[in-house]
Amino acid sequence: MNAPAHVPAELIYEFDYLTDTALLTDPHQRFAELGARFPGGIFYSTANGGHWVLTSYERFCAAARTPEIFSSNKVNIPPTEQPFLLIPINIDPPEHGHYRAAIAPAFAPAKMRTMEPAIEELSRELITAVAPDGHCEFVSAVAEPLPISIFMRWVGLPLERRLEFRDWAVTALTSTEPPVRMENMLKITEFMSEVIEERRQHPGDDIISSLFSAEIDGRPLKTEEIQAYCLLFFLAGLDTVVNAMSFGARHLATDHDLQARIRNNPDIVPAVVEEALRRYSFVNTARVVTRDYDFDGIQLAEGDMVMLSEAAADLDPNAFENPQDFILDRKGPRHVAFNTGPHACLGAHLARIELTIAYRTLCQTLPAFSLCPDRPAVFTGGSVMGLRELHLIW
Repeated sequence: MNAPAHVPAELIYEFDYLTDTALLTDPHQRFAELGARFPGGIFYSTANGGHWVLTSYERFCAAARTPEIFSSNKVNIPPTEQPFLLIPINIDPPEHGHYRAAIAPAFAPAKMRTMEPAIEELSRELITAVAPDGHCEFVSAVAEPLPISIFMRWVGLPLERRLEFRDWAVTALTSTEPPVRMENMLKITEFMSEVIEERRQHPGDDIISSLFSAEIDGRPLKTEEIQAYCLLFFLAGLDTVVNAMSFGARHLATDHDLQARIRNNPDIVPAVVEEALRRYSFVNTARVVTRDYDFDGIQLAEGDMVMLSEAAADLDPNAFENPQDFILDRKGPRHVAFNTGPHACLGAHLARIELTIAYRTLCQTLPAFSLCPDRPAVFTGGSVMGLRELHLIW
């Protein structure tokens, strides 16, 4: 397609976030290159129906914190007429705050900390199991089963269907074919609707059951609202921490000195987690412009789609000194790996707990580990970028 008339020619650049070859080779290097190519922090791609891409930390934060201009009611690029919502992601303020508050108690830090013993036990079990082999494919051996099993226990889903559900979520988020993504979204929605009705009849001690007592402005949640919450839980719980853990483990495999520091002083692991999240942010968030708007000198039109790249923002040299270096005592602004503004991730505390325990256990259980030179990592693009294969040796 051609770019709209209001887009300056010098800002047009063909970039497909689903299939770009350089992105699928090294997504973070690719976004760093895009940021350098467009020092104004923004360009326009005609791929996938046409959309802006924000590549600077400043523009990312400005858009994420201005929902009255950059609305979340469309989060797909290309935009689709979706028969479902992701609550509270698809809801703009002020209503967003009410929907967020309804589930916030389930994500309270104290409640998340109660999961630590189970996370510790499963982490040791998974990593100890592969230790004698001298190698593993980390994604399938650790990064998938650890956070996904914890999530499924929390939500009350059958663990024996873990791989099937993971495939649904990955396809819904990364397929290059919109009809395929839609098909899997519908599949997830239909399954979760069945779970909701079963839980309505037989409530338990899980987050889905808690939704039946949650309220919005003094009224109980409608069935379609519970479905929208559950769709978001499913997608986030089965994909995001998997990717964060895989990117972090990949970095550790390239830095034996850092592994040794963790073995000698595990108290540094929370700092490792934060720097890994910044260095390897992986979510591409979409917004739709609500009205014609002068975005710091760039004219946006009502209805324009905008991609907010966490990876590009967190690799912006104007925000982070030597952004591609891994610096534990890094100074400067807070990273946006969990977004910022009203849509900052509710699950961030649990993710940090899981990542801290996983990295600590990995370094304390295994000898020095490295990337397998004969089997390179396999990346995926999309709204949630990730690793499908990460082969480690020790």
